[in-house]
Order: sequence, then structure tokens, then C-alpha cells
Amino acid sequence: MDLALDITSPCRVRVLLVPVSPIKKSTFWHHVELVRKFNLVRLGDVTPDLHNGANAKFSSQVFQEGQMHFQFITKYNRDHSHLEDFQPHRRIFGVIGIMDCQEWKDQDLSKGHQKFVDMLGKYPTAVATRCFAFDPNENQPDDTKGLIMIPNVGNMSFYMSTMICDFASEILDQFATIAKRIENLKALESPISTATNGVIAKKFGEMTPPQPSSSSPMKQQQRASQPPAPSSSISSSFLKRASTTAAARNNQRQPPPSPTPSRSSTFSSLTVGGDRTRQRTPGRIKKLLADFYLLAGRLPDAIEHYNQAIEMAKSLYDYLWLGSAQEGLACATIIMAFLHADGGSIVPRSSTLNEEDDQDPVPTTRPESKSLVTEVTDMYESVMLNYNKVNSTTTIPMPRLVFAEACLKISRFLMIVYLHGGWQDSILQKVIQSDMSNPVKLNEDRFINTEDLVKCKESGIQRFAIAKWITKIWTIDINDMALIDQINLMTHMSSVLSSLGYHRKAAWFMYETLDRMMPLLIQGRAALTGSTAKRLFGKGDDGILDVLKRICEVYGIGEQNVQDGGTLQMMQNRADHADKRASTSQNRKGGSFNKIGFGWAVLQIDILRECIVISEAIQDHASMLYYTTVLLKNLYQYISKDEQIRLASSIQRIVNINKRSGQVDNNIVNYWGFNIVKAAEPIQPIPRKAIYQHPLLIAKALAASKQGKLNSGDPFIYNPFSKKKNDKPQINLIKDEVCEFKVTLTNPFGFDLEISNIVLSTSGVDFSPVPVAASIPANDSIVLRLMGTPLQTGDLYIRGCIIKITGFAEQEFLIEKQTTPKEANSRDDVAQKEAPFRLKYSGLRALQTPKKEEVDAAPSEAPLYQTLNVIEDQPLLKIKSTSLLHGAVMLFEGEMTHITIQVENIGNIPVDFLTLSFTDSTTMHPKVINPELPSEEQYEIELYIKGTPVFSWEGSKKEGAQIGKKVHLPPGESTEIQVNIYGKQGCTGGAIHIDYGYLDRVIKDQALEEQPSQKENNDDEDELPATLYTRQLYLPIMITVYQNLEPLNWDVLYLRQNISVPEALALTAREKLEKQSLEWMETADQPVEELLLMIQETSDSDDKNPYCLLTLDVRNTWTVPFDLEFTVKNAKDDVLKSIVTIQPTWTKRIVLPVKKLFLSPEKRVEPIPSFDPHKQFVVSQGPKMAPEQERARLQMFWYREQLLERVKAKWRCSTTGREGVVHLRSSLRLTPLQLSVLKKQDIEFIVAMSENVHTVGNRQFECSVNKFVTMNVTILNRQTHPVKLILRIQPVQSYNDGAKEYDLTEKLLLQGVSQVVLPEIPANGEIVHSIPLCFLSRGKFEFLYHVENVHTREMHYDHDWAFVHVLEDMA
Repeated sequence: MDLALDITSPCRVRVLLVPVSPIKKSTFWHHVELVRKFNLVRLGDVTPDLHNGANAKFSSQVFQEGQMHFQFITKYNRDHSHLEDFQPHRRIFGVIGIMDCQEWKDQDLSKGHQKFVDMLGKYPTAVATRCFAFDPNENQPDDTKGLIMIPNVGNMSFYMSTMICDFASEILDQFATIAKRIENLKALESPISTATNGVIAKKFGEMTPPQPSSSSPMKQQQRASQPPAPSSSISSSFLKRASTTAAARNNQRQPPPSPTPSRSSTFSSLTVGGDRTRQRTPGRIKKLLADFYLLAGRLPDAIEHYNQAIEMAKSLYDYLWLGSAQEGLACATIIMAFLHADGGSIVPRSSTLNEEDDQDPVPTTRPESKSLVTEVTDMYESVMLNYNKVNSTTTIPMPRLVFAEACLKISRFLMIVYLHGGWQDSILQKVIQSDMSNPVKLNEDRFINTEDLVKCKESGIQRFAIAKWITKIWTIDINDMALIDQINLMTHMSSVLSSLGYHRKAAWFMYETLDRMMPLLIQGRAALTGSTAKRLFGKGDDGILDVLKRICEVYGIGEQNVQDGGTLQMMQNRADHADKRASTSQNRKGGSFNKIGFGWAVLQIDILRECIVISEAIQDHASMLYYTTVLLKNLYQYISKDEQIRLASSIQRIVNINKRSGQVDNNIVNYWGFNIVKAAEPIQPIPRKAIYQHPLLIAKALAASKQGKLNSGDPFIYNPFSKKKNDKPQINLIKDEVCEFKVTLTNPFGFDLEISNIVLSTSGVDFSPVPVAASIPANDSIVLRLMGTPLQTGDLYIRGCIIKITGFAEQEFLIEKQTTPKEANSRDDVAQKEAPFRLKYSGLRALQTPKKEEVDAAPSEAPLYQTLNVIEDQPLLKIKSTSLLHGAVMLFEGEMTHITIQVENIGNIPVDFLTLSFTDSTTMHPKVINPELPSEEQYEIELYIKGTPVFSWEGSKKEGAQIGKKVHLPPGESTEIQVNIYGKQGCTGGAIHIDYGYLDRVIKDQALEEQPSQKENNDDEDELPATLYTRQLYLPIMITVYQNLEPLNWDVLYLRQNISVPEALALTAREKLEKQSLEWMETADQPVEELLLMIQETSDSDDKNPYCLLTLDVRNTWTVPFDLEFTVKNAKDDVLKSIVTIQPTWTKRIVLPVKKLFLSPEKRVEPIPSFDPHKQFVVSQGPKMAPEQERARLQMFWYREQLLERVKAKWRCSTTGREGVVHLRSSLRLTPLQLSVLKKQDIEFIVAMSENVHTVGNRQFECSVNKFVTMNVTILNRQTHPVKLILRIQPVQSYNDGAKEYDLTEKLLLQGVSQVVLPEIPANGEIVHSIPLCFLSRGKFEFLYHVENVHTREMHYDHDWAFVHVLEDMA
């Protein structure tokens, strides 16, 4: 029997519509829909009681705005008959028979009416009956008593409305009789199911079937104006209408045999009732009267009686009846609100009921302080509290069905309010009409999106508050209820939860529903044969399969989330989805799978097992195969080995059964299906056969890449947040050469897989694979090397593998992950475009969210496979011999040696292009540069790593860039290559890479392709093509470098020139220096005196003293003597050489005169360069250096570089003939004092005396006493800007004992002041200041002087002083 699940169910009068055979099913349902259109009858339209009029207990004239609500049903059983006396709306109050006169053309209609009368014995509670005969012919007479003819002409709706109103009038009359008998009851027990009662209720009177009441078409004219014709009725029970009509007493027809007594207590007055029951009976009677007033549409009377019943039940703790009365009051409140909304204010008519004359009128308007939803919710909260107290106050248990229905009523009521976004008049109408349709649009997967449910928040109701009412049902022991009731309840619970978006909870209730349906399915099919069961239950199986599909979708194992191997294509029972499934299955066969993304594996296994059992119970082999395949292929890692074997055997067994029945095509079903090929990657060939693209041939690409970096706006050389490049080398295959692939095979099952044959599956150019056999252990993976030979040039697509598993047919397994370079390059762009859609969802939100990827992937015509380029056959060289012994070489530091390499062409293609590249241990594993080191130290490290190459050859430029060399090497010929090796300290080894290729073929091919557009592209004729492929030879060399000479102890000394050099002596010194040579000299000592004579000669006539003295020590750390030659290039034509021989373990001091250095101020402050143009700038964490210190540091660096450029040294071993250069850089460290001596000052002093003074040497003069002389001080400005200086001069007389006298007032006359402001000296200019002097005594006088910058207060001193020896009269 249908459950009373609507909150307005207590107001519905149940009327059963039964077919009177013969009648077609479609015709019957057509007339049923016609009758159901008149399910609402206004009391003002109901025919009044002609005997009692307005004084009738259930008169329709008292409250004419009221409405009777009929519920026309087509099936009925009395499973819940024990609740009919407790809740009258459960019983059948009327029966209407439906006849089709077209089926009775040749028969008497009275026989059909008699059939209807005979059926009434099945429905003992019916108090009003009718038999409608539709579509009568003109030849069929209307002479059958009790049969109402309804022709299909005229205003049929008006006619039917009149019939229903008469039917309602008769029911109201019978309500009065039933109410009278209820009022006479002395005791009224609570409902007890016969299954648990054990007490047989006594009945009042004999149960006799109701008889049809007579009615004719003429009765239509008497409605609301004339009393209707009396109707006949025979009843000996208080359940039936009262036998008050004369027609009933004159009825000559004998009634049929009495039916079996009902399980209802039938409002019995139980003599066994106790005192407590008798005390509670008046309140229960009030409740039942209120129920009948509610059924009759008399809302004010119903509300009044409900309030009285509630007060009486509360006082006596009758919680069951109290809760039921509150349910009825909630229903009456909702209907009253509907009448207010529909017709405005309602004024009840005066009532003359005997028992109600002294009662106050019930207000028909609802207080507005609370909303209707809140009021109804509060009522049901009270109802639940009262129902929970039932078992604590009585021994009669609480009816579980009543409790569950109450929870469903309020949850369905709140659900419709929630889904419509709040309370409104249209919702009230839907509640009255029991329209529970969901206004939220469902997606293709029938899931309500959470985004759609957000719109429902305006209702003010929380989803969890509604679901709370559903979970309360589970608090009762639902398993003790009837199996059908459990199934019905769980079905409705699942429906409510699904409408609210709680899909997982709804799926669990679906699962429990199917679990309870299984005994009924097995029991029903066991009683029938296979064909009969298929015919009877086949259509109903679609609903079960839909439920299974829904459960699987919610738990993450739906059709879109699993691999089925093509078995989904077998499920052809649902034709509307057949095409879609076929295309989905075909796509999956191509290798594109959506893995299970969410769900609990253990729970998914239980769900799939249940699906298999149910599919087997309904004998749907296609579904059984599908769920078995899904379980084995997707959840194999969670099931045992024995179960895996059983499932695999079950798949074969099901397929064989379906093949014998012709339901499965062998070419369609992939009953193995699992993709055991995980990856297939080409293996990089050995280095000697590997293919490379020559760096110089992609100059355009490198320039474009650099330009792209400049345009990217990224200031970082390495940015960890930027997109990563795919540094994996590209593999190219060569025509007619064997290539290898690494194929990964996996066996996820608990048993071994024997592969009898496996080859690569390719497309594109022709490919000749080599088959192999293998065995994959259980739950393990193996890696195979598969070989093959491409036979043509072009694109080769790697699809997967063609595998024949022992015992199964040969099958192609596609690679699961297919990516192309285009995809990899554009992945970030796509991610940026789809960023708003790329969200991560948890739980079922992954299902609720539209899958944009699937929509975008749908238009693709073909799957993407890994593409490999097959190029033309390439030349092949080998290293035939080298000049090295055991591949090793020993060098001294700075030594350069040469080796020869002989290569031979062993291929079939000539070689016309050859280039060399080198690596060594210092560049492959360079020292880590600490960014906190000073810039000059970083420069030294970079110079050592990148500025000092170990290898070079004739194809190397001076800048170190590698270029190619044109050669002609036909097949079978050989050629020699010479390579230079430099002895670099710390180098332990290196390698020579010889790249070669066939360039002429590529140029010829390109010329043929570009011939039509040659005139338009004349500028590109000289460019090399960018598609040249080369191979590479690799020659490792072990290098040992020893240090033979060690320079140390550098120093720069000031050189004071005080003597004059005769011309002949200077000439002899020059000749001696020019005769020095490393080639013919056996031993030599350094010619220090000759060097000093030469520099003295150059400064005899010049007072600027341009030279300084550079000294260093050189130690011989080897066992043989070495000859050293130092070269000092002071100027373009001024080159000094010094040769010295150093014996083993000796250390010699080297003295070299060097001209002082001068750098412009701009050159001094230039930043220290770097050998890496793309070096990342790192902000120093140390304290910031002062500007003065920074300038001093840069000045030191650039003067050191200038000094190293001037001074060079090389060595030669006369015993072995070896020679090399001396590495001076590492030992040279200048100090500020040395720098002040080495460089020329910005402000330079030149001191000279008048002509009558004899010049003895540099700044040394002799003059006579008591004679006036002039001292000229010339100040030279080497700066780039003018300066304003103050000159200070201090004369001092020195004695032989070292004493000095500063007060020379009586010994020297000096015109002017000793401190004078000089005029502004222009840039690179000079100024002369003259000082008249007169010495008054003999002796040695010293003149101290310096200048001070007026603006910067910077002091400038001179290295030498001016000395004047005053003698007696020199004449």
C-alpha cells in the first residue's frame, strides 16, 4: 500500500478506481486520468443533505469555502489496516468502477455491473461506491440500476464534476454515521499490529460488503436545488453507510458472502480496556472526529476538535494520539492558509451541532507572528518529542511506520520550500496538490550542482536541518518493519537526500534498498521459468539497472570513471544511451581512460559485488559482465589473488554463455581489456651512433632565443618560478639502422602472464619490428628491449604494442599517456587560459562540476601518439689511431704540446664537414664561486675556468668559438686532425668531441626546395641549413700537469736616478742585452747593471724619472734547470729583455725596470668584467663598501692588469727542448704602497734651477754662496678636469750628523711667502712657479714641497726632494 508521505495526506479521502473487465489497459488509464482531474471538490458545490440540511453533522453548507480532497488510487492492500482506525485517511472510503462500453457492445451491461458488485467484497471499508460506464453506444440502453452512463459528448467535464459532487455528498452522509458510532465508543485502544498483538479485537456487527448506490444522469439537475434521489445501501456494520433508505430495504438482490474480517480494530469498544484507556478515550474520540472534519473539508471544526484533543491528550500523557492530533492540526493549518491565499477572508457559517453549540467560534485566521514554515516545523518538532515518549508511558509500542512517515512528511515539506528559494503562494499550491517536482535543473549525470543549491539559501532553511529529519528515521528499528515498508521508506529517503544534493547518503539508501529487494527478486524469479521471468520482469529490470548505475556514479565507479574493456557496449537494454555508450567504449578502446579519481576502494568493491549479485539475480549477463570487468580492471589491487582468478574465469564464462546465445560478438567485447603496456620510449643509441644537431647550424635559433629572453622582461638568468624547459634530448631514428625501444609491461594481477609474442605497433612510415616472448610475474613489472628497423624517412608514430597473451587472442595495447611536443610547449598557455576552470574539488563536487576537459577533447578526430623523426642514413667514422701513449699526456704548467688523431670513414656515406669541441675537468666540474667573494677574486676564478682553454685546434678562433672545417673523406679513407693541449694547473683530464656530417647533401636538397623562390631570397643564399645532423666521436684524454717554476715575493721599488751615464757605457749595455737569446744560451745570469744603465740613459736629459723597479723571486721546483726570459714592453718600441738560468731547487731574484703606469680616471673606475655574459646578479649580504674604498679597489685591479700586460715570461728546458709560459698572475698581489710607486701621480712636480746653477743629478744642484738664483717648480695636472692648488715650500738645512735646521732666517733669503695659491691649472696642463733665492751660508739645503687642492683638501706629495749644495765661489 502507498505510504502517507505528504504533509497534507490527512485531508485526502482515498477512493479506489477499479477496472471492470474486459477493458484495455490504455483505455482504463485514460479514464483514470479523467477522473483524477476532479480530485478537488468545493463544499459549496456538494449536494446538501436533504434530510438534516445544515444540521447534519458533516453538512457541506456550514463551511462552503472548504474543500474535499480526493486521492484516486488504482491499487490497494490492507497491510496497514491496523492503522486505519488510528488514522482514517488510510482507509478506502469509496470504490469507483470503470467500464468501457465499447468492450460490451454484444453483452449486457448489467453483467458488467454485477462484476463490479462482486468485487466490492474485497473492500469492506468502502462507504460509497459508483460504477461509471464510459463511451456508451446509442444501442446500449441505460436501464441498469446503479450503473452511471457517461457519454463522450457535450460538456463532459461538467457531467463528471456533478457525479463527483454527488459521490462526495454520499461520503459526507456516511461520515456522520461513522462519527456517531465513534462517539458511542466506551474505550478506544491504540493501534496494534496483528503480527505483534496477540489480542483478538472484538468486532461490533458483521462485516458485509458495501452495495453500489443508485444514481442516474437525471440526478445532475437536482444538485444544490433539489434533494437527490434516495440511494440504496445495505450494511450491517458501523463501517458502512447507515441503511436508512427505502430503496435499500426493498432491494431484492441477495448480498454476496461476507468477506474475511479485517485486521482493523474498527473503532471497537473493547471490553477489556482498562481505566486508563477509558480515561483517554474522550480525547481520542475528539481526535478522530477532527480527522473526519478534516477529510470533510470543515477546517474550523477540525481545528477546534484538534485543539481539544491536544489538551486532553496532554493532560493524560497520551503521547501517540497527541502527536497524531498535532499532525492533523498542521495539515489543517496549511490548508487554511491556502484558502486564505486563494479566497481572502473566510467567514464560517453558523453551526447547529448539538455538542458544539456552546463552544466559542474557532478563529479562521492564522496569527502572523510566525511564518507558516516555522509554525509547521515547530509542530513537527513537538510531534517527534511526543512520539519518542510513547514507549515510556504505555506497553503498546510506537508504530514505526507512523514515526517514519511523520519524518518524511516534514522533510518533504521543507525540501520543496528550500528548493523554491523560500515560502510563497505558488509553493502552498504545490503542497496542497502534492506536487513535489524539483525546480532545480539537473545536469546530464542527474546531479544537482552545489552552485545551484547556493541559490536556495534565500529560503532561510539549512540543508542539514532537512536531512536531520531523514536521519531520525534510522533511530527506530527499521529492520523489524515489513520488507515492503522498508523498501518504500528507503526509496523516499533516498529521493529527498538526492534532491538536497546529499548524493552519497542517497546512494547508501539506494544500496540498502536493493539489498532488501534481493530476497523478493530471487523468490519471484524462482517461481517462474526463464522466458516467463524475462517477459514479466524484463521491463522492470531497467529501473534496477538505473539504480545500480546511479550508485556507482556516486561512489566514483560510474561509466565515465572506470575502464570496462568494451563491455558497456553490450548493455543494449537502454536504447536511448546505446550510441553514446558505443562511442565512449570506442574511445576507451583507443587508449584514453579516466582513472578512478575518488572514492573508498573497500566500499567500491562491496558495491560492485552487490551489483554483480543483483545482475545475476535478474539474469542480465551484459550487466554482470560489465560490473565484473570493472571490478577486476579497476580495483584489482584491493582484492585477493583467488578472487582475481575467480573473476577472470567468470568473465570468460559469461562471454562464452553470451556467445552461445548470440548476444555478444567476438570482435566487440574485449574481455581481457586491461592495458599492460605502461610506456614505450626510444633508447638513446650509443654515443658513437648518436645523432646531434651542430651548434653553429642553429645560429638563427640561438639569436631568436636570446632575443626572446630580452623581450621576456625577466631580469633573472635563473628563475625558479618560470616555466621549465624540457631538456630531454630529442631522439631521431635513422633509415635502415636498427633502433631499440624500452617498453614497460606491468601485471597487476595475482597470477603470471605468459606473453608468446610482442612487437611494437607503429604507424606512419614502414617499420620492421622484431618479435620477442616474455613472462610477467604476478604483481610485478618488467622492462623489455624491443627492436626494429625503419625502412623510410618521415614521421614514425609509436602507438603501443601488439601482444598475444597465451590463451587469449592477439590484441593491440595502446600507450596510456600520449603527449606531443606541441602539447608540452603549450601546456602553460592552456593552463593560463583555463585558470578560472582549473579548480580542485573534494568528494562529489568532482562529479557535480562540468568536465571541461572532456568537452574540449570530444572534437578531436584521432588520438595523439609519440612522434619520432626518421632521417636519411648518416656517415659513420671511427678513431683509427692517436699519437698518445695509453691515452695520457704529462705537461709542465704553461707548456703547449700537440697530438694527432687519425679517423677513418667506415660507413657508406662520405663526410665533408668536421668540427671539434672540447671539455676538460676544470670546465666540467668548475669550482663553486661564492657570490660573497670580492669581484676581483671572482674574476680570477672565471679567468681560470673559462679564460684558459686546455684544448685548441686549427678550426678554433681566437675568441674560442668553435667553427667547422670542410674536408673530403670518402668511404674507406682516413684523415689526420691535430689538437693542441695546454698545461693548465689543476687539470686532470678532458675529452675531444669530433662532430661530422654530410653537408653537401643537405645543401643540394635545400637548393631543390628553394629553387622557385631563389630570386626573392638572395640574402639567405650563404646561410647554412638548420637541418644538418651530425654524429660524434669521443676521445677521452688523461692529463697530468706539474708545476716547474714558482714565482713569488713581488715588489715594486722606487728608482732614484742620481748619476749620469756616459754614452759609450750605455751603448755597450744595449748591445749586451740585444745578444741574449733562449735558443743558443746555455746558462745566463740576469744583466741587472745593463738594464739600469739603459734606463739612466733615457732620463739624462729628462727630470721626470719615469721608471720604477720591479722585483720577484722565481723558484725551480723541478729536477732540471730552466731558462727564463722576461719581456717588459714599456712602449711600442721600448722592449726590455732579461734572461736568467735557474738551477734545480734554486731561487733567484729577478729585477726588472718598468716604466710607471698611468690610467685615465675613467679607466680606473670601470667595473670588473665577467667571462659569463649571462651571470646572475646576486645582491651582496655583506656591509656596503664606502665609495672611496670602491674606487681604490677598482684602481688596484686595473693597474694590476696593466702591469701583467707589460711583463711577460716564458721558459725553456735546454735538456728536453720543452718550452712554455710562466703563469705570473697567481703570485702578483699589489699593495697600496706598491701601487703608489708603480703609477704616475695625478699631480707631478718638476724642479729646476736657473742657468747659473750646476745640475748634478735628478733634483740635485750646486750653486755659489751669496748669489741670487731662481728655483722653478713646475706642477703638471694629469687629471681630466682643472684644479686649484696651494703650493707650500719648506727649506731645511741638513748636517752630516743627521741634524736638520728649519730656522734659516740668517742663512737663506727667499723672496715671497712659503705658501702661495697657484692659478687654476687646466686639464693635462702645467704651471711654473719661480722662487728667487740667495744662500748666505755654505752647506746642504733640502726643499720640501707639496700642494693641496683648494676644493677637496686632497694633499699631493712628490717622491723626491730638491737638494742644493751651496759652495764657496765656484768660479
